[in-house]
Order: sequence, then C-alpha cells, then structure tokens
Amino acid sequence: MDSLKTNHPLALSFLFNEELYVLNDGTAINEEIIQNSTPPEIPVLAEPASKKAEKPVFEYIGENNKYLLIIVKDPTQKFLNAKELEFLLKILSAKKLDLKDIAIINTETYDSLNFEDLKEYFALSKILTFGINPASLNITGITANKTGEYKNVKILGTWTLAQLEADVKKKTTYWNELKNF
Repeated sequence: MDSLKTNHPLALSFLFNEELYVLNDGTAINEEIIQNSTPPEIPVLAEPASKKAEKPVFEYIGENNKYLLIIVKDPTQKFLNAKELEFLLKILSAKKLDLKDIAIINTETYDSLNFEDLKEYFALSKILTFGINPASLNITGITANKTGEYKNVKILGTWTLAQLEADVKKKTTYWNELKNF
C-alpha cells in the first residue's frame, strides 16, 4: 500500500476531522490535548530601555511653504509683538517672501530646542535667527551676520529684530548678507 502524502487543502480536510496545532518544536497536538492541559506561563517582557521618545510638536505662525524657519526670542510674547512682526514682514517682502512662505517660532515657548528636531519637523532648507545664539540649538560653526551652512541647512543669525530696527548700521550689515541668502 502506498503512503498517503498530499498538501492539497481539500484532501487534507477529508483526512483530518479534528484541529491540529504545530508547536515551535515541530510536534503536532490536537485540540483535545490543548483543552485538558494547563496553559503555559508566558513571560512578560519588560519595556525596552531604549524606547524612542515621542517626537516634539512645535507651535508656529506661518505656513512654511518655502521651508524657511525664523527663530526669535521674546519672553513677553507667544511669537512676536505686532511691531516686530511688521518689521520682519517688511524684510521678508524685500526678499519676495510672505508669512505663508515661512514658519516663526519663539524659543521662549520651549524648555529646550535642538537642530535635529527642528530640521525633521519643519523639513528645513534655511534658518534665520534673531537674537539667538546658534549654539543653543546645537549648531556649531556659525558666525553672526555671516551666512553659514550646517548639515545642509543654510543659516543666518543676527541681532534681535528690535536692535535691527533701531540701528541703521546693523540693518545695513544684515541686509547686505541677507540679499544673497
């Protein structure tokens, strides 16, 4: 007599009329044995120690359509006061930019900020800072009022908006660098 060997599901359903389970070690047991036995203890796995922290979410004004982030520091406002925002928008309009093209965040709103989180969240290509030391964002090698690049992002940092607006010499220095930014 030949041995019965088949893999066809229909044929197997006629040959076996009870459920079979295959264990990790390759042995097969039927449902009756499972019902009459005590379930094995399943070890509880601890959370991995290196569980990745949640990604930060930033509040900002603007629509970030041109991936240009403007970082300011104003402890009295959520973003900027009206006068400084108007001055900033004048600077941007001279570069043919609008509020919809940029995103503005205020460092005072956050306990800590770092370049990597900002780059990932805003998909940055450029950063303008006003009154911010780039080192506070873990950015190195940037000189004030000189265009620099850090990890493929162009960066230009300068004085606060209030200082720029009040001093023609500072405004001129900044504008000369911003023209080519």
